[in-house]
Amino acid sequence: MRKKIIYTIILISVLLSCQSVPRGVDPTWSEEMFFKQAQEAVDNNKTATALFYYEVFLIRYPESHARVIAAEYERAILHKKMGAEDLAIQGLKKVLDQYETSSYVILFPPRYRVLAEKVLAELEGKPMEEVDPDKYPARKVPEGNDSRPAR
Repeated sequence: MRKKIIYTIILISVLLSCQSVPRGVDPTWSEEMFFKQAQEAVDNNKTATALFYYEVFLIRYPESHARVIAAEYERAILHKKMGAEDLAIQGLKKVLDQYETSSYVILFPPRYRVLAEKVLAELEGKPMEEVDPDKYPARKVPEGNDSRPAR
C-alpha cells in the first residue's frame, strides 16, 4: 500500500512538472502509434510525455502481452532517466517477475529480460554475471540453411 502511495505521488509530481503532458490521447491510436509517439517524446527530451503515453497504453491495451512487457520496461528506463531510481528498480523487478510468473511468458520478447537484469544489476551496484548460454540460447541456423551471401 505504501509503495502505491509513493508511486502515485511521484507520478503526479512528474505529470505536474515543467514539461507539458498532453491532456488526452487520440482514441484511434493503434498500439504501434503509442510506441512511436513515446519514442518521439524521448527523442525530444519529453520524458514525462513519453511516460504518459506508456501509462495510457497499459490502460488501453492490457491484453497485448508482448507490448505490455515492453511498455513496463520502457517505463522503468524512463524512471531511471528521471532520477527516480527506486521506481526504476521496482519497475525492472516487476518486468523480471512477469517473466517468472506470467502464463503468457512465451509471448514476451527475451531481450527485455536480459536488459532488465543488466540495468537492475547496474542500479543495485551488483556485477552482472556472464550471460548463461543455457538461459539465453543463441539462435542457431540449421546446417545447409545459411542465408548469408557468398563471398
